[in-house]
Amino acid sequence: MNFLWLIKAETYQRGLVLSILFNVLAKGALFLLTICIAAYFGSDIRTDIYFFIYSSMVLLSAFTNAIDTMVLVPESMRLREQEGSDAAMVFLNYFGRLYVLAGIAVSVGLYFFGTGLFGIFSKFSPADILLYRNYFLLGSGYFFFLVLTGYMNNILTSLKYFTIPMIISGINSVIVIVSIVLLHRSFNVESIFIGGLAAYTVNLLILLGVMKRIAAWDFGLIRGGIRRQVWHKIIFAKLGQLATVASSFFPLFLLSGFGSGVISVMNYGKNIADIPNTLVTAQLANVSGIQLNELFARNDRQAMNDSFVRASKLLVFLLVPVGFFLFVFATPVVQLLYQRDHFGTGSVAGTARFMQLLALTLFSIGINAMVSRIFIAVQAIRQAFYYQLLLNGLLIAAIWLCCRHYGAYGYPYGIIIMNLVNYFAMYGICKRLAPYINYAAVMKYTGWVLLVNAAIAAGLYFLMSYLPGSAWGSLVTGGFIYLALLLLFNKLFGLNPAPGLILQYLKKKFA
Repeated sequence: MNFLWLIKAETYQRGLVLSILFNVLAKGALFLLTICIAAYFGSDIRTDIYFFIYSSMVLLSAFTNAIDTMVLVPESMRLREQEGSDAAMVFLNYFGRLYVLAGIAVSVGLYFFGTGLFGIFSKFSPADILLYRNYFLLGSGYFFFLVLTGYMNNILTSLKYFTIPMIISGINSVIVIVSIVLLHRSFNVESIFIGGLAAYTVNLLILLGVMKRIAAWDFGLIRGGIRRQVWHKIIFAKLGQLATVASSFFPLFLLSGFGSGVISVMNYGKNIADIPNTLVTAQLANVSGIQLNELFARNDRQAMNDSFVRASKLLVFLLVPVGFFLFVFATPVVQLLYQRDHFGTGSVAGTARFMQLLALTLFSIGINAMVSRIFIAVQAIRQAFYYQLLLNGLLIAAIWLCCRHYGAYGYPYGIIIMNLVNYFAMYGICKRLAPYINYAAVMKYTGWVLLVNAAIAAGLYFLMSYLPGSAWGSLVTGGFIYLALLLLFNKLFGLNPAPGLILQYLKKKFA
């Protein structure tokens, strides 16, 4: 079978549909990897250190790659539109070489000094850090691969190759799973790191091949200057992202001091709660973001508003019911996905609690992703920096205060509080930076959807004792009831046209 039809530039509609489809498959493989880790290694100090290292590398690479979507991709699209493809390649190749140098320098530095740094920025005991020193040595190589593959994925997305990053991500997870299955007896948790390094090497080689042969990329184009305005935007983007990284790393620092297994169960619960946003929001925001960039460049403000409101309403309609469902059925979800020989009832309870609380923030994360794309489209980088600085400073304070009063679960409590603050604050931000964006319409719609789903979830909560006792039976029965009621209310109140459009499409296909 010829799969080359998947690796080509796409329209926004085709790109959105295919990228979401392949993102479901890729994130399904990634989630299967998490289940595999839980099944083989459970939740203890070994998995705590693995998740701490991996999360740290992801945050560090995200900080490095933050300028891609915020500055580099919009600027390259401007150059491509005004000066041609070669000018865009020259610009992106310049920063690609900087990424290679930064990746090598940071990874080498972490290899030699990583254990000392992790000892400073965590609450793990010196004995545990020394005992699992190999984890830190192997994990140091992640940064190089994460930065380069992230950069190339962002370039391909800007060229409307929306599906190839998803395909490669799925391959990545499968390689790590195979490594765990084959090597766990000999290398224990180190098998995850070994598989990860092998997978990222394959990932990088595939991306280089796709860019060279499919996207006709010329890596030899290097001459050309960078506008001073671009450097100014990069500085503010980096400073703003530094605040975001600090607020994301701070919970890892706090939770590493709450005992063995806490970081692991938090990650297991967070991975479930993140599924809806990683499956749908990320791709919808990526594709919509590229479209918003183009519409802003064409000065079509009305189309920008229509695109933003339509995408935001769809996200709310999808994310709110999923969040409520995960809140009501947290325990059976975790039992079904994670409970194995190495994952007992205590781990199930902790994971379910983290997941339950974090699920409440799904809709606000989705809306925030769309508003962030407005920031990027209008290139309000300096304003975004000040807002990020304030918001993330408050988030750190909220998490610290909540953890003091509620222990490890103070982390999701702090997230809930600040997501709500951000949800309302974005109204003022949109009014100031993009007054043509009707954020009030999204807020009104969100309130109505929340009320409908809260009523459904409350009814199911009181019906829980009457549902089948098994995790599988409870989820299937509860899911069917929730979906039936949601579709009924959607028909009565016209919440969103998406289900009706899907039904019409299926009728045409199979009638």
